[in-house]
Formats: sequence, C-alpha cells, structure tokens
Amino acid sequence: MSNYEFGGRADIEKALDMLVNLDQAQTNAIIVLEIDEEIERLQAELEKYDVDPSHVPTADFIEIISGYVERADDWNNAK
Repeated sequence: MSNYEFGGRADIEKALDMLVNLDQAQTNAIIVLEIDEEIERLQAELEKYDVDPSHVPTADFIEIISGYVERADDWNNAK
C-alpha cells in the first residue's frame, strides 16, 4: 500500500482478524507457528496502543501492518 496511513487500533484489529482466520484454516504446523508469532507481535503492539493511543509504531511495523491490511481487504472483498 504505497499511500498507506496507519489507522491505529482498527488496522491492528483487522490484521489480527485476518491472521486468526488464516491460522484456523492452516494445516501446516510450521506455518501455524509463524502465524502465531505474528499474532503475538500484533497483540503486543495493540497493548502498547491501548496504553498510549498516541503511540506511533516503528516504520517496520507500519510496513508489515500495511501488507496485512491490504490482504485483509482483498480477503473481505473476495467473499
């Protein structure tokens, strides 16, 4: 997402929802572990955001979440 702007809690929740659904559909144990690690990373960031709504994630996190949000939007549009 070239023009992505971090949407705060809503974007983290959207990414978490997509990853949880993907995790539940996945059968490869290694991929499940990788997804679980990302879920934990997003939950940790969500906790930071909940403690301080003015929290600005790192550029690395914003780049990653932009990809998840884009995939979540694609997933929801395909339904």
